Amino acid sequence: MLTFLTFLGGTGTLPASGRTGRPESAVKLPPPTCWVKNRKNHEKPQPVDIPRPNPDWLTSPFRFHLNPMRRSLHPLPLLAALIAALLSGCSNDPNVPPFQTQRPDGSPWLVRYGATPEDPRSLDPQVSYDNVSRRILEPVQECLLEYHPFKTDPYELQPCLLESLPLREARADGKIAYRCTLKKGVRFHADPCFGNNAANRTVTSADVRYAFQRIADPVVESPALANLADYVTGLQAASDAAKKAGKFDYDAPFPSIEIVSDHEFVLHLDRAYPQILYWLAMHFTAPVAREAVEYYDGKTHDGVARDLFRFHPVGSGPFKIGEWVRGKRIRLVRNPGYNTTRFPTEGWEPARENELRPLANLPLPLVDEIQMTIFREVIPIFLLFRQGYLDGMGVGKDAFSSLMTPSRELSQKYRDRGVTLHRDIEPSTYYMHLNFEDPVLGKNKKLRQALSSAFDKESFVSIFFNNVPVPAEQLLPPGIPGHQRDFKNPYGFNLERAKKLMVEAGYPNGRDATGKQLEIAIETTANSADERTWAEFEQRQFEELGIKVKINENTFARMMEKLDQGSFQIASGSGWGADYPDPENFFFLYYSKNTPPAGKNAGRYNNPEFDRLFEQMAVMENSPERVAIAHRLNDILSEDVPQILTQHKSLFALAQPWAPRTQSNPMLEGGLKYAVLLHAPREALRKEWNRPSYTVPAALAVLGCALVLGLGLVRPKN
Repeated sequence: MLTFLTFLGGTGTLPASGRTGRPESAVKLPPPTCWVKNRKNHEKPQPVDIPRPNPDWLTSPFRFHLNPMRRSLHPLPLLAALIAALLSGCSNDPNVPPFQTQRPDGSPWLVRYGATPEDPRSLDPQVSYDNVSRRILEPVQECLLEYHPFKTDPYELQPCLLESLPLREARADGKIAYRCTLKKGVRFHADPCFGNNAANRTVTSADVRYAFQRIADPVVESPALANLADYVTGLQAASDAAKKAGKFDYDAPFPSIEIVSDHEFVLHLDRAYPQILYWLAMHFTAPVAREAVEYYDGKTHDGVARDLFRFHPVGSGPFKIGEWVRGKRIRLVRNPGYNTTRFPTEGWEPARENELRPLANLPLPLVDEIQMTIFREVIPIFLLFRQGYLDGMGVGKDAFSSLMTPSRELSQKYRDRGVTLHRDIEPSTYYMHLNFEDPVLGKNKKLRQALSSAFDKESFVSIFFNNVPVPAEQLLPPGIPGHQRDFKNPYGFNLERAKKLMVEAGYPNGRDATGKQLEIAIETTANSADERTWAEFEQRQFEELGIKVKINENTFARMMEKLDQGSFQIASGSGWGADYPDPENFFFLYYSKNTPPAGKNAGRYNNPEFDRLFEQMAVMENSPERVAIAHRLNDILSEDVPQILTQHKSLFALAQPWAPRTQSNPMLEGGLKYAVLLHAPREALRKEWNRPSYTVPAALAVLGCALVLGLGLVRPKN
């Protein structure tokens, strides 16, 4: 997945707290009870003596009136109400009340509270590709396979909707097939789109075929088509036929998926592609009910408007969408008919055995509701986490100094509160693209090596990211087969070596044979001042070699255009996050046949030996021989320097003491079905952390008493 280094920014406000009530103009006040009016004679109101409690100073010789109507009022109830209102601690919990407070068995209804930066763009499984959308979709729509929640080195697939991992079958014609068997009894969420069968629509092989048909349908615009069309039998042909006819024929023969029975199907490939198993763990291939897509068409039927399917997914996962208030929150509620998966029985670190063993083999999910509040700024998240109203948060740049020590440990204050710190290294790599078609950089390997040697990635990570990411020495991130833990890039930071390489490149002290100073340009996005500062840091690093560096700022869209067109020398801030944890998904970035628009080889790298080894490695099953080829590919890239590596993205995340983390796989988008909650500790600690302070209310109460007693206070006539 193409990604860029950015800082979370923008403006925003806290969501409304859910206050309800009539406007003040509609409030009906009860009639006063301590004065009367002679309706017959229309006389003005007269004071009425009402028995009053002691002390005497409240009863006589004064009567209490409020101007201008001079209605006689007793001060004691008014003062008591004022003091009670000021001294009663009101809840500052911004979360809306949960759907329920108790389960049917009387135990507490368990709710997890989280944050998301924006609304999902689409919850259509065949379309959704961004992290925000996938985080909501993961617990709603399950896949044929899934990642083990704890095993990450290497990553491991396990069955989800399938009974077992697909059985690979080699055919006589050289083609490959994968035989798959669905679990029986898996049901879609109860939904009106199924009519009278609303709660009993089971997932079948036809739903898997429909998902693959939607990938091929040009109207759907699935991002998966470009990758799968080269391997899945008939997928590209079906898409081409739909373009020609102007409409996809979902009832025509479809050779990609052969239906054997309601629960057995065969996926056909034109050639070997072991990575297809990873695609079965992605939502693109998740089964979809045709009834749901056709029902939620965004049109009005019988006077009732229906959502578009991309805003109303009908999945088979452990949660379903209970509420979606655009721009404010999304709430997921437990799917009562879910019985597909259970908590794993192994795979966690030995140190967590006592903590996680009691959860082993429990039916999922473990909580009843998920509330995701939309925050477009980081500070409110930090404040609400500190109050206990969010169960977890990422440690971003803005809150880092408040939460972490200089040695990157959680501060003692939060350790004392029971908060735990987790560090995750994402399967991603960030770098600066070097353009191989550029007349200056493309043909001068020594110059590229010199630029790489001049860049101090450790300082970059320290200055801009508080030493949280891991400085990158190689393209493959940790956890990907072929990653070498002890590998050191031969052209890592070494300024003296960089200057010697500049001499070998023909630019001693940054000047050519005629004495002309070398000039290069860095392209960067202009989304924030921080990105400008990054580019200036890179500029200073390269100018240590005596060259002149120009910074060109671009909008994100313009940056993408330059990458696609190859109209750049150095492109800053680029990166790649794994679609699936396989070396093929990273090395394909430098395969010469993947030059835009066909692929993501934005630097136009071209090396025949690299291409040959990549083609060999791409179709191999994981083995020592395949790992050895991955090492050789890494060596070629390290020597040719088609990019200047910067970092593997790493995240610090905090968990409240009542919400311990129960999965550690960054390939999961939250793993919400594994989430747990300790209800009683949360309630107790929230009260402790949010004790009302009565100092200010008490002072206001005294002031209010003085005002009430002094406002219009007059002596009555005898």
